[in-house]
Amino acid sequence: MQIDPERCRCCLDCLPVCPVGAIQLKDKQVFVDQSECVECGVCLRLGICSEHALWVQDPLPYPRIIRAAFSNPLHRHDSTDVLGRGTEEMKTNDHKNEFTEEVIGFSVEIGRPGVGARLAELDKVTRKVIDLGGTFATYNPVLALMADTRTGALKREVLEEKVLSAIAEFTVPAKTALDTLAALIEFINTELATVATVSLIVRNQPDGALPFFEKLIRHGERIGFTPYPNGKVNIGLARQS
Repeated sequence: MQIDPERCRCCLDCLPVCPVGAIQLKDKQVFVDQSECVECGVCLRLGICSEHALWVQDPLPYPRIIRAAFSNPLHRHDSTDVLGRGTEEMKTNDHKNEFTEEVIGFSVEIGRPGVGARLAELDKVTRKVIDLGGTFATYNPVLALMADTRTGALKREVLEEKVLSAIAEFTVPAKTALDTLAALIEFINTELATVATVSLIVRNQPDGALPFFEKLIRHGERIGFTPYPNGKVNIGLARQS
């Protein structure tokens, strides 16, 4: 995002709407801190500037366009053809049937609106996923950022790009899922320099029972966390016969 100094009248209306505080005032001039801006487009879409001083380069150059891909809900990922952060967040399981009693889904989200995160932090996560034996979801746009899927290493040129958030999605065998979770929690608490959220995705049984969740509760009591259940009902409209 850019500000035209010739049009700007320093009304400061745009400062509070930036979710990462990238719009700033210095020496009586409003400017966008290009290092902090995530190209989410919030300030522009709100039409907050009556002088039309806000503008965005179109198209954004690579690798800066990655910021918009993971921050602007109207941006479509080239790799997945999905809007916004580009992740399907495990929502296609009724179609793909990925999650069974033997396979547990994981997602690790870094950053949040108001905070954001550098992709260098995501690089730490994706490398850790490989160390833990995870298998990345093929429909997740994070995969397109990788230089080496065998190690989980992201492309060097993207590491300093800042985004509102990014979500790494992967699966692990159910028999190792609790150990994977414990290792992820320790890793997040000791090695990440941003906020992170871990989610586990399991399919409930026909009678509604969630035996894995009962195991998760007991495991959480042992290592010091309380799992929060978030039910989702997929009615099968995506399922192919």
